[in-house]
Amino acid sequence: MKKLFDDKTIVFLLPLVIITFLFLYICYNYSMGIYKEIEQTQNNKDIKNFIYALNISTQKTNLKEKSYYQEVKRICENHFDECLIKTTIHSKRINKENIKVDTYKLNLFLINDFHFLDMKNKLILHIKTKSKQNIIIASKNSIQIFSSLSIIFLILTIIITSTYQKHILIVNDNLETKVNERTSQITHTLKELEKVNLKLFDLAHTDYLTQIKNRRSFFLHANSMFQNQKKSNKPMSIIMIDIDNFKKFNDTYGHEMGDKVLKLFAGTINNYLSEDTIFGRLGGEEFIIAIPNEKIDIAITIAEDIRKMIETLVIRVPYSDLFITASFGVSDSTNTNTIDEIIKNADDMLYDAKNKGKNRVRGRIS
Repeated sequence: MKKLFDDKTIVFLLPLVIITFLFLYICYNYSMGIYKEIEQTQNNKDIKNFIYALNISTQKTNLKEKSYYQEVKRICENHFDECLIKTTIHSKRINKENIKVDTYKLNLFLINDFHFLDMKNKLILHIKTKSKQNIIIASKNSIQIFSSLSIIFLILTIIITSTYQKHILIVNDNLETKVNERTSQITHTLKELEKVNLKLFDLAHTDYLTQIKNRRSFFLHANSMFQNQKKSNKPMSIIMIDIDNFKKFNDTYGHEMGDKVLKLFAGTINNYLSEDTIFGRLGGEEFIIAIPNEKIDIAITIAEDIRKMIETLVIRVPYSDLFITASFGVSDSTNTNTIDEIIKNADDMLYDAKNKGKNRVRGRIS
């Protein structure tokens, strides 16, 4: 089960939530401070205006007269929401210089207590007023609306982010699946291509008939062997081989039988040789062997062993058995600077073996 939010989304949303609530808190406190100050200022103006209007309107009116009470009530209600008037007859006139006002809050109201005193500081009129804190209430409502809208916006942001994240996760999963499938296909294709390349390499470096190294491949490997042996100051030898009278055999028994002879010949020699030797077909009935770490005397012994094996091969044709022989020329890396020199020396020895009766091994010391 996947998490609702991943770590990256939480890292993104958490500062957003904190900043939003911090912003709302600061706005609320700042606004309420301003609104309270405005409310207090407005209340002070109402008090001053009320006292001023009261002094003007009741200047010639006696406190004992009924009209005085009515006038005070009218003026009070013009400035405040509610008025409670209590009179104490100690004087006929209000002393505007001797008024005490106490202001305090009660629930959602601003309460003003007016104490009108005479010259002897005796209470002659007490008025209590109530005014709703309209500005503060309105400000609270505005802030609440603003806060609600901000929270709704924050919730919508979280929902949209969550939805978008889920969509991205689905897209990423699909993309990852496609990438994995494509990667698997590419990997499979590369493996197949590698197999094809290996086959092509083998085809390019293997003689199609005898399945040993072809001319090009032999020279590449033999030259590499020569360079390595030369660096380590070790010898190597070359054996040149040619099947005797092979053209006549082909003409007599056909190329199909000739191909069988070539396969049998190459297979017999290849099975005899060690893994560190290089065996190749130069073309037609001509073959060549490169032997590392051995001088000409050992190479001649190897060539003689191969010659004897070839002598014993039986080629079965209708109504008779045939036998083949081969001639060998041997040389080593003594006093040579290139692989071509060794091969030329071995080829000269092969030519000498052919001229001296075939089915023999000839080397520089033989």
